Amino acid sequence: MNKRYILLLGLALYSFIYTLDSNQSYADDQPIAFSHKLHADQNGIACQYCHLYARRSFSSGVPPVSTCIGCHGPLEQKIVKPDSPEVNKMREYWAKEEPIPWVKIHDIADFVRFPHKAHINAKSDRLLDNAGSGCDIENNPRSLECKLSHFKVGGDQRCQACHGNISQMEVVKKVDNNFGKMGWCMECHLQVKGAKERKRSGSTLDGWFNAKEMNEKREVSIKLVNEKGHHNPNMLDCYTCHY
Repeated sequence: MNKRYILLLGLALYSFIYTLDSNQSYADDQPIAFSHKLHADQNGIACQYCHLYARRSFSSGVPPVSTCIGCHGPLEQKIVKPDSPEVNKMREYWAKEEPIPWVKIHDIADFVRFPHKAHINAKSDRLLDNAGSGCDIENNPRSLECKLSHFKVGGDQRCQACHGNISQMEVVKKVDNNFGKMGWCMECHLQVKGAKERKRSGSTLDGWFNAKEMNEKREVSIKLVNEKGHHNPNMLDCYTCHY
């Protein structure tokens, strides 16, 4: 058995195990019964108040215990919900100077590069003009059109595009079984202006003799060059998402 065959077999096995694991829900195993519905919906706390790294980093960031303490107070000075058993669990982690061991629900493979900041800060006008126009929020809220519609609105709805309406969840769960899979990501990437057209050129002879000039003009025409003259990444290139 040659090394190449062993490598391919290993990658296939890893992908298979990842697929099985990523379809499991561990929502009931959380160390504290944290209700997003209470915090985000009833109390109106914005997603990025707690997930403060989402617009600055690759990771959205698990809220540090200090964020919780800022509202609820420590054991010595209980402020919000002073007699709550679940909140007291959080206060005990703070007293022990330990992070809360939250169980990760939304995960992607290690070989996929997903920068939250690039998606949170992306301009909505990069999407096709009619993207999201066919959203039927009542009957099919997780359709591609509804996800695009949420993304274009921005703010907390941009988070909802991928994670679902977490503000209505007592316990966080994945709303899409194929969350983080290649096809799930690509269906949105295909709605970016110029994503399909970039690799299409004019006539063969023009492409041979004037390749550089044509490529520059084509990339400008399909909005792959922004107002600063920098190239926007092509949403279909492998290296856009993979290391």
